[in-house]
Amino acid sequence: MIGKILEDRYEILRELGSGGMAQVYQGQDQLLNRSVTIKILKEQYAEDKDFLARFQSEAQAVASLSHPNVVSIYDVGQEDGLHYLIMEYVEGRSLKDLITEKAPLPPGEAIEIALQICDALEHAHENGVVHRDIKPHNILITREGRVKVTDFGIAQAVSEATLSYNKGTLLGSVHYLSPEQARGGITGPTADIYSLGIVLYEMLTGELPFEGDTPVSIAIKHIQETPRSIREINPDIPPSLERVVMRTLEKDPERRYPKASDLRSELQAIKNVLDEDDYSTKVLTPVDSSELNTNSQQPKRRRPRAWAWVLLTLFFLGLAGGGLWAGISYYLLVGETQVPSVTELTEKEALTRLAKFGLKGKVGNRQYDQDIPEGYVITQDPPAGEKVRRGRMVTLTVSKGKRLITVPNVIGETERNARFKLENANFEVVDESLKVYHPTIPKGSVVEQSPPANSRQPEGTEIRLIVSNGPEPQFIPVPKLVGLPLAEAQQKLAAAGLQQGTITYQRSEDKFSGTVISQDPSPETSVLQGSRVNIVISQGPGPVEKQAGVTIDPAGDGQDHQVRILVSDAKGTHEELNQKQDKDQQIKARISYWGEGKLQVFRDGNLIFERSLP
Repeated sequence: MIGKILEDRYEILRELGSGGMAQVYQGQDQLLNRSVTIKILKEQYAEDKDFLARFQSEAQAVASLSHPNVVSIYDVGQEDGLHYLIMEYVEGRSLKDLITEKAPLPPGEAIEIALQICDALEHAHENGVVHRDIKPHNILITREGRVKVTDFGIAQAVSEATLSYNKGTLLGSVHYLSPEQARGGITGPTADIYSLGIVLYEMLTGELPFEGDTPVSIAIKHIQETPRSIREINPDIPPSLERVVMRTLEKDPERRYPKASDLRSELQAIKNVLDEDDYSTKVLTPVDSSELNTNSQQPKRRRPRAWAWVLLTLFFLGLAGGGLWAGISYYLLVGETQVPSVTELTEKEALTRLAKFGLKGKVGNRQYDQDIPEGYVITQDPPAGEKVRRGRMVTLTVSKGKRLITVPNVIGETERNARFKLENANFEVVDESLKVYHPTIPKGSVVEQSPPANSRQPEGTEIRLIVSNGPEPQFIPVPKLVGLPLAEAQQKLAAAGLQQGTITYQRSEDKFSGTVISQDPSPETSVLQGSRVNIVISQGPGPVEKQAGVTIDPAGDGQDHQVRILVSDAKGTHEELNQKQDKDQQIKARISYWGEGKLQVFRDGNLIFERSLP
């Protein structure tokens, strides 16, 4: 692979490593003359058409993200069966390497890393992208200390395909998995916040909150167990920081921080306190005895900094020249105005309304929204009702409408798996499925879906499933069960596509114990496939043994023959005699039978006579 050039542009220079989904290489973009990271999907993903469709769609969505804390995706393509991503090349190391080397990290350092991750997640969530696989392995730290979150496109696509139970195996980064992902439920931005909480826990303690022998056992702990106290592991952690981390790890998504920005505010407040404590310590610690007043031993009053004198000087010079005063006068004379509400107006209407109030407007961000139509204002900053100076800029967030995504193909899947796959793709599934008979699709599997597979639909669209009830049942005759042992009767029912009904027992002198006395419906009755047949079983004692004599005269043709006697009675059909008869021999035999029956005599396989046995 080293030396290969993709699309006559991206040269593969050296291997960087291998992940669960891709081989990672450093490459060179020969067109733009810059280093890039090349991720080539592994074979099992490259051969999955459904996954590739999701992967390409998500990669294109993530490519629109532009943030200093997000590893940029430059290109996505395929060549010679290789499906690849071209990404920003980051010189540095992963957070996992840092944790392995240094954990537990000092609280301030851990918070600073988490703050930058929050910034990345906030930007992604505002643009409708949920990572779904936040873990230290996907967080890079540059040599300058900047945090870069990577694998947005891959994590999103893979989570949709595999974070539910897939053929009985739970896939994904299970140590950092949110409870809703472990259940196979719908995941949103709070799933990323939970995973970031796990990362914070690991940075502060050097341990993971949940361990187990198998991925499934760890996933169950995410759903059911409470993590061990952070301060029990590392007493140096401030109680306020422990409370924040434990809130991110709430099982119920509604009880976590609703947005990454909310978590960021809490962490920043704690960091400010930590920084102030550290600063106070530095200020109160004497560094040079010359700064102390030898009489009182108190620190000398600090002299104004040089930049403060410069500003004051410029201020008064400006007043003297009139320039600064003109600016201050303008600020004082333009007056105030109240910011009008422009949410749920079109972009054009909002800008016009702001201008009427003497304000300026600009679009700061465009993002998908499930409720606000495309082109309409979602939020404004400053908010409506706030008093500001005329000429103030009001920043608008404008809706891009509902985000369109591809409907997964679930035809042939079991209803349970189909629901997981659709809900993981952020669609709603109608609670009650329609049931129909189908000649080839097994019972419980999806026959049809609406809207159809591979169509582009808004997130949250309701999908209706039509599920097979199996082949349409047929009318079949009931087999004869009377006289059969119970086990044989049950096998015969199953082979005929019928079910055993009730079993009752009664005394019988005609049938042996354990055999069928009667049945309902009776033999040869036409019933619907799957119907139940009730059976009465003998408790005995059954018929007594009887004796009968049989005389077989010679054939009279001067030849020897083979003679056979069969008896059909309560025991069934059994052979009582099978011997050679000489040409002049008369055979006299005594046979046993039970209950009423029938005797048949055969010569050389031909029936020569029969009679009833009383």
